[in-house]
Amino acid sequence: MQNHPLEILSDRCTTLAARVQEGQVSFIDAIDLAYSAADFAGLIDSYGDDKIQGILADAFMGARQ
Repeated sequence: MQNHPLEILSDRCTTLAARVQEGQVSFIDAIDLAYSAADFAGLIDSYGDDKIQGILADAFMGARQ
């Protein structure tokens, strides 16, 4: 069974957020990477910018140092 693309994005963003908290990657770089990946995968066109930004916000809430 395949995961829904938005679930995959959320999981990957959660992983990136953990790396931000650990100091392995900067907050801005992680957000830019996640948004660029969503754009490249066509998720913004398919689900809308607000939905994608909401997923990123949920995942990165509290990750900023």
